[in-house]
Amino acid sequence: MKVQRTMPIEPVDLTFGAFAKCGQSTATVGYRDASTGRVIASIEIPAQVIEGAVLENASVEITLLSDGEIASAVAGPASDCFSIRSSVAIDQLVEAFVTSQNLHKEEATEAELRTLLGRLHKSVEAVERTIHCLEVKAK
Repeated sequence: MKVQRTMPIEPVDLTFGAFAKCGQSTATVGYRDASTGRVIASIEIPAQVIEGAVLENASVEITLLSDGEIASAVAGPASDCFSIRSSVAIDQLVEAFVTSQNLHKEEATEAELRTLLGRLHKSVEAVERTIHCLEVKAK
């Protein structure tokens, strides 16, 4: 007859920490043992699912400011947690668009660029008219 001797079980204090790793196509979220770094549980979620859930009720606002800055803001339902604001000068935006690398990606044609140029000329004319009106009012 074999006698088995049992040892008292000592309680183990596990400390779990949440983690998230975001890649381009997926995100992995889960919990790991904080003392060893060993993953306890995790799930891989396609980035499209996360983006869809986050952006489903998001609103985008784009504003052209009087000094030529284009300001944009994205806000979600929980705007305290998720709000993105940025601005760029209109000339910087056009410069970035007309780089040869970007034009190649966009497959922009000469006709499209001429349309853009025409619209930019109309924009310049509108600003010049407004400046002229302001000068006349100031006199």
